[in-house]
Amino acid sequence: MNKTVRTLVSLTVTLAFFAIAFASGYVVRGRVDLSAQAAAHASLGGSAAQADLGVYWQAWELLDRDFYGPQPDMTQRTYGSIKGLVAAFDDRYTYFVEPEPHQRQSDTLRGSFGGIGAWIDQGETGYLLRPMRGQPAALAGVKERDLLLKVDDTPITLDLSADDVVALVRGPIGSQVCLSVERTLATDATPEPSQQLRLCMVRAEIQIPSVEWRLLNDKPETAMIGYIRHSNFSGRSAQEMRLAVEELLAQGADRFILDLRGNPGGLLDAAVEVSSLWLDGGAVLVEKHANGEERTFEADDGDLSEGRPLVVIVDGGSASASEIVAGALQDRDRAVLVGEQTFGKGSVQLVHELADMSSLHVTTARWYTPDRHGIDGAGLTPDVIIMPGTDPLPVAIDVVQELAATP
Repeated sequence: MNKTVRTLVSLTVTLAFFAIAFASGYVVRGRVDLSAQAAAHASLGGSAAQADLGVYWQAWELLDRDFYGPQPDMTQRTYGSIKGLVAAFDDRYTYFVEPEPHQRQSDTLRGSFGGIGAWIDQGETGYLLRPMRGQPAALAGVKERDLLLKVDDTPITLDLSADDVVALVRGPIGSQVCLSVERTLATDATPEPSQQLRLCMVRAEIQIPSVEWRLLNDKPETAMIGYIRHSNFSGRSAQEMRLAVEELLAQGADRFILDLRGNPGGLLDAAVEVSSLWLDGGAVLVEKHANGEERTFEADDGDLSEGRPLVVIVDGGSASASEIVAGALQDRDRAVLVGEQTFGKGSVQLVHELADMSSLHVTTARWYTPDRHGIDGAGLTPDVIIMPGTDPLPVAIDVVQELAATP
């Protein structure tokens, strides 16, 4: 079954993490299969039906006949053909993703996956582990900075990409995985400077938090400020944001700083839902399609903070869904933006899940802020601009304090 979904994807995510939205709705489409000429012709419609693909198959046959060296298999040829077709559309946000990375994208934006609960960092000599408290890796005895040597029987070296290593470590919930690690011992007096261990564990559902929060109560004068850091827009973001605001209010917060620095975006639905937690209804964004069709996304009634002062911190890494939230709060006079110019990702993609669980990401619309400002390629301009390299948090604190002092 072909699944079609709406997503917002920043260039940062596209190139670095492939963290693509997947769960904003499904539309059934026909299957796509380019593995044989007959199926390819049968799948074409409209103007594509009149296209002369004879030259394509001529090239295919010549490569089959004349190429010197190992030839790619049928799957590699199919994927290569799709990637070449996509490249012809000359849009950096329209692209094809093979099945395994597509699954990792989906896991990331869903906010959970089957895994061991450990961060994997690339070091100078290999991949290092950082276990999460209370998760399978930590419970099995994995320690911070353990060097990963093997996953089951597969050696782990820097020849593997980080995505390759993650794919080996993740797996079905309830399945077992064994890690071979090298641990540097704590004291130079120990006869053996390191030891090798084999640690086995059962994969569990690992939830990826996208929101962290705390009171800035290290100083009495800032003890009433609730600080919320939002790292990406996943399927869990609105739930986590609601919990953050409610807990901070219960702890006595009466003003807020929402930090969207480095947040590359994610789910469109999550952006609208998070905006709804700070707005009492009204427009969040306007989506425009090439055929002239427009759709306005509205916030639900329900500003959890009841209009308490709000400052939003942004920078050049704030993109896509982050810009939707920041742009809506700025246009609606709900928040003051502090920081640097944002990334400028103002397009919307549909993610078509193909028959083999690969995916095709297609730009289908532009989005605009409630006041119909287009940000694609330009970004949002903060109300208070901070020069690069300057910590914006002290400025954000000053601004939110001024807002709180204003009748």
